Amino acid sequence: MKFTRIAILLLAPALPAAAHDLWLEQEAGGYTLQQGHRTGAHAGAERVPYAADFVKRALCFDERGQSRPLAVAAAYPTKLDGECAALFVAASSGVWTKTAWETKNAPKTGVSGVLKSWRSEDSVKRVNRWSVALAQPLTQGLEIVPMEDPFRLGIDDKIRVRVTLGGKPRAGVPVAYDGATRGATGEDGTVVLKIRHGGLQMVAASLETPIEDGRTDTLIQATTLNFELPSK
Repeated sequence: MKFTRIAILLLAPALPAAAHDLWLEQEAGGYTLQQGHRTGAHAGAERVPYAADFVKRALCFDERGQSRPLAVAAAYPTKLDGECAALFVAASSGVWTKTAWETKNAPKTGVSGVLKSWRSEDSVKRVNRWSVALAQPLTQGLEIVPMEDPFRLGIDDKIRVRVTLGGKPRAGVPVAYDGATRGATGEDGTVVLKIRHGGLQMVAASLETPIEDGRTDTLIQATTLNFELPSK
């Protein structure tokens, strides 16, 4: 179908990292940011290294929706200390240019045979404890917001999520569950998804916006929502 093809293209742009999932694993006293092939839609190593400067900022939110920054060390994997009701991590692998011969981590300026150039921005939010404040966007970036308590759900239950940008609902955004596109947001920015398994949940969305700065053609923003349910 035409819609499905467009949705897949938007959710899988021609980025080296686009075939990678991004998620936050909870550990004793903190979290670790992982990149790799976590969902069945992506083939390859479960964990794939990222650059030491990949993570740009991390925010820890309490049940009131109040945030505090977490210290981010230049390292792989990035480890973040703190007890958070929700944790938001913003990252970027920089500017990429695809030519007829290769894809390089550099702007298109002075490069021959350019097919496409883009700036990549990624984010991931993990919700650990629910409160009404977390049913609102926590940042101004591209974000997926659960509209209800996800921890009350089980397999085959449905959850409504909202995609926001600049704190406002974004319509027409394809949303994927475990790497497979399940629908697009309506005028209110929401879409309904079915919970298909226990354990770590991976909900993702992506937007591509034209840029006219002479260095890149587009900005590709990708975001993931994580929450964890009982395995059984």
